[in-house]
Amino acid sequence: MILVIDIGNTSIKVAVMDKGNIYKVFRTDNDGFKSSIQKTTKQYPTVEEVAICNVGSFPDDLMNHLRTTFKTVFEVNNSIKLPFNNRYQSLTLGNDRVALVAGALSITSKNSALLVIDAGTCVTYDYVDQKQNYYGGAISPGLRLRYESLHNFTANLPLLHSEHVVNITGNTTQTSIHSGVVNGLSQEIKGVIKQYKKSNKNLEVFITGGDSELLIKQLKNRFFATPFLMLHGIHYLYLFNKNL
Repeated sequence: MILVIDIGNTSIKVAVMDKGNIYKVFRTDNDGFKSSIQKTTKQYPTVEEVAICNVGSFPDDLMNHLRTTFKTVFEVNNSIKLPFNNRYQSLTLGNDRVALVAGALSITSKNSALLVIDAGTCVTYDYVDQKQNYYGGAISPGLRLRYESLHNFTANLPLLHSEHVVNITGNTTQTSIHSGVVNGLSQEIKGVIKQYKKSNKNLEVFITGGDSELLIKQLKNRFFATPFLMLHGIHYLYLFNKNL
């Protein structure tokens, strides 16, 4: 068994995994991290290895705690081997995007083009062709950022929290904002999928992230809704590098 840790912008997701199966998953933060890990290791005493992907703010003392507690600590970074051909032209490709692509590759057929959509603080789109060449994609503001921008950069618009939108036409300020934000992002996602499908009829689409459940209600496209795609990707990268 291995402990898989996804350190994001807003929280830390931890899973106990073995051979691709998730036995336990929970969220924590920096303050509760040590106690959560201690409780987990007591429940699963055979866990000796950790695979971690960090795109948030993770203090050095917590990383040192992992290194002193576990036999092996594997980190997703730009020096590891990848299970796809990286054609990205920048050296600043995020570790989270690498893990998401790896997660999609780990659960799909080998000869399909992939589009991975992560609906979190930002919405990222990542494209892999049929020969497993990764080219990049797009980065767009997520739902929370869109709501906050309307509130922060105008004088009178309230700060709202996302909710399912039934009607495209809002009849109040609040419903108009919801329609603009939620329907706006939904139409963006539909448009991106449509563009990629023009040249990839058998495109497999994955959607994940904190806002994916809400957006799925707005979308009618066929795709794989995978809430633990990041965790599967981190685990797959660990196994891929371990077996080299």
